[in-house]
Amino acid sequence: MECARDDIMMLAVRAGEMLLRSGAEVARVEDEVTAVCRAGGFPYAECFTTTTGIFVSLGQVGAGGDADTGAGGTNTADDACTTSNLSTIVKRVPSISTDFEKISKVHALVRRFTTGQLTLEQSIKEMDEIENVGHFKWPLRIVAVMSVAVFFAIMNGAALIDVAPALISGVAAWLISVGIEYFRINRFIAIFSGSFVAAALALLCFNLGFGSSLSSTIIGAITIFLPGVAITNAARDMLAGDMLAGTSRVVESLLIATAIALGVGLLLHVAPAPIQPDVRSDYTLLPQAVFALLGTMALCLVFNIPRRFIIIPAVISASGWVLYEAFVFSGESRLIACFVGACAVAILAECAAIATREPFTLFVIPAIWPLVPGIGMYNTMLNLIESNYSIALFMGIEALFLAGSIASAILIVTSLFRVANRVYRKIAASRASKDTGDN
Repeated sequence: MECARDDIMMLAVRAGEMLLRSGAEVARVEDEVTAVCRAGGFPYAECFTTTTGIFVSLGQVGAGGDADTGAGGTNTADDACTTSNLSTIVKRVPSISTDFEKISKVHALVRRFTTGQLTLEQSIKEMDEIENVGHFKWPLRIVAVMSVAVFFAIMNGAALIDVAPALISGVAAWLISVGIEYFRINRFIAIFSGSFVAAALALLCFNLGFGSSLSSTIIGAITIFLPGVAITNAARDMLAGDMLAGTSRVVESLLIATAIALGVGLLLHVAPAPIQPDVRSDYTLLPQAVFALLGTMALCLVFNIPRRFIIIPAVISASGWVLYEAFVFSGESRLIACFVGACAVAILAECAAIATREPFTLFVIPAIWPLVPGIGMYNTMLNLIESNYSIALFMGIEALFLAGSIASAILIVTSLFRVANRVYRKIAASRASKDTGDN
């Protein structure tokens, strides 16, 4: 029994660690860990997760935490022994990256284990295989990063002459950040360094005559660093009532935005350049939809999304971006346009998650990326460097509200789908009970 308890606990903790380390939201980690423990024969299972650690307790006591009592209302000897056999394990998860292939595989493993399709031994063996799953090959990932920088730069006003500078700046910045993180240096230092390198190379190309819009080039190059994962997971965690994790994610997204802004701003302060404070794409909605689709497909490769699902977030992203641009062109504020676009993305992502039985995160995070206010963060720092403090304050507040509108849209849509799911389950259970009674 002790051997089974240890194996179940380690399987659950390994699953939770892999999910958290790969970018899953805290609520999902807790649900999956608890499901594994209870499917393993331990009705009492509790999991508390933060953004950097997992705490798991399990035993053979009731769900309320009290041991079962005998006929006289007192604990039996066996019950008392069971109560004293509660086990707890703590696992620290110091680093978090983004690997949706592992999230998908762990989610599938947990689902099959909890439905009895996999034994404990098979699950442990498969978990070993999942841990060894790698990213796409390096050449393909580099091409993907280049594509992200190019297509998002074009979406933000870059011309064809800006393609080469965006490509060079984007891939160099990403490689610098990956190299720094490889040596386990603080992630925010890696993002700051990457943003500084992106701005430096973009400025160098601009001064050499290769490029017409420095702002668009820099925005495309730093797109890969935007805090889309943190913003999305913050909304999901707060919805689940995990205010500690949600607040931590909000702080994380603000720190990432600050690191990006400081990296670009420091370079512009050291080597000022004549750049536009605001840029917009001159392309119509159809070309922009194509750019959003291709850029998001490239982003999916960077995030290691399973190959069979790459097109789904790309189509969702293009739909949300076109809706956002349509509202902006019609004269609506960016806040309203961003909220509507994020709602569309969240609805389509929920539908895709239901249809494929995959985690919602798999589809919503890459699809929401074009809406993350990268321009706002960039313009805020630009105006701070130029001592336009009132404009910088306005831009910063706008960027903050745009990020808030994205999180709010995800919260609202996810809440409605969750309520609808519970209503559907109750109706289905009621009908099943009625049919059983009639028989």
